[in-house]
Amino acid sequence: MNATEPSCNQTATIHLLAYAGPRTHALDSVRQAQSVIASLRHKAGNWIELDFSGVESVGAAFTDELFSFAEREAPDIWLVPTHYNETVRPLLNRQLSLLQQRRDRAWCLASTATDYACAESSQTRR
Repeated sequence: MNATEPSCNQTATIHLLAYAGPRTHALDSVRQAQSVIASLRHKAGNWIELDFSGVESVGAAFTDELFSFAEREAPDIWLVPTHYNETVRPLLNRQLSLLQQRRDRAWCLASTATDYACAESSQTRR
């Protein structure tokens, strides 16, 4: 297994309700995201579940900061949201999709440097 493949054998979980507003149960600030990021830095493994149990809402400032960190500083960590409600789903799906696209592009660039063609780059060569 290479370093970028997730290892489910070392699953860590971060319970996000602990970082949410006590009255609103919302994650909507950069400060909250930075607290979660501090916890991410102390977790072992590269597969980390983000447990949204009890979180009522999530804001763009929170997800932008959290997923920007994942892209910049933790490309080998796979963040896996669990137990989120329907109001949270669209924002999480958007961020996870953007993160996956960026990682796929980075992988394609690296693979073409080693003459291993990915589907995207072989289609553009035609």
